Amino acid sequence: MLSLTKFRNSVPIVQRFGIHTSSSILAGHSKWANIRHDKAKNDAKRAKESYQMAARISSCVRQSGVDGNAQLVTLIEKAKKLNCTKKIIDNAIKRGNGESTGDNVQTFDTMYEFMGPGAVAFIVEANTDNKTRTIALVKNAMSKFNASIGGCSYLFQKKGWVIFQPKDESETLDDIFEVAIDVGAEDVEEFRDSENEYPGETLYRVFAEPGETGPLSNKLAERGYKLKDVITGYIPDPESTVDFPEEHAKGFQKAINLLDEIQEVTNYYTNIKEED
Repeated sequence: MLSLTKFRNSVPIVQRFGIHTSSSILAGHSKWANIRHDKAKNDAKRAKESYQMAARISSCVRQSGVDGNAQLVTLIEKAKKLNCTKKIIDNAIKRGNGESTGDNVQTFDTMYEFMGPGAVAFIVEANTDNKTRTIALVKNAMSKFNASIGGCSYLFQKKGWVIFQPKDESETLDDIFEVAIDVGAEDVEEFRDSENEYPGETLYRVFAEPGETGPLSNKLAERGYKLKDVITGYIPDPESTVDFPEEHAKGFQKAINLLDEIQEVTNYYTNIKEED
C-alpha cells in the first residue's frame, strides 16, 4: 500500500497582491479618467489571464494530446469562465498539436531563478516569443526586491497537483485519502483557497510527479469527480523555507506588482514560510 505523507508548505505560497497605484495622480480628477484607468487595469488583467490559459492549454495538448484528456477539458472550462474567446482556445489547441494558427508566432516555456534578501528564493515561469525582452522585464521587477539571478531550483520540488470537488458533502478527507491511494497520488490535503478563487467551496488536492498529473486527472474524472484545476509547479522543501523579511516588504510588493503586469509571466513561487 502506498504511504502518503503530508507536504508542508505545499502550495505556491506567494500571495498575489493587487496592482495598487496612486489613482489621484495617474487617473486624473474626472470621473471618466478614473473609469478609463480602472478599465485599463481590468483589460490588462483579462489579457494576461487569456495569455496564461492559452499557454497552459497548448502545453497540456503537447504532453497528453486531445482525446481522453481530462486535464484539457478542465483547462478549457476554466478558460471559458475567464471569458477567453473560442478563437484563443482553438488556436492554443492547434499550437499544442503543432498546427499552424496563421499568426506564425512561436512561444517557449522558460524559467528564471532568483535569490533575494533573507535567503528568499524565487522561481519565475514564463511563456514568451522573445526571451531577451522577457528576462529584461523580469529582472527589472525582481530588482525592486534587491533580488538577482541565482540558482535556487534545488530548494524546491517540481510536482503536479489536481484540485477537485468531493462527490457530496458527506465525503471526508479520510474518504479522499483512500481515493488518493487508489489513483496513485503521492499526497492529499484539503485545499486552502488563499486567493478566494472558489469562494465557499470545499475542495481537495492530490499531488503526483509532473508526468503523472495527466493520468491522475483522468482517473479522478473517471470516478466522477469534478476537476477544478490541474497544475504543475514548484513546492519548497520544508527545510529550505524562510521567514518573510519584513524590512523588505515594500520592495517585495513592488516586485510582485511588476511581475503581475508582465503578460508572459505565467506563475512564480517562493520559499517563504506559509502563514498558519
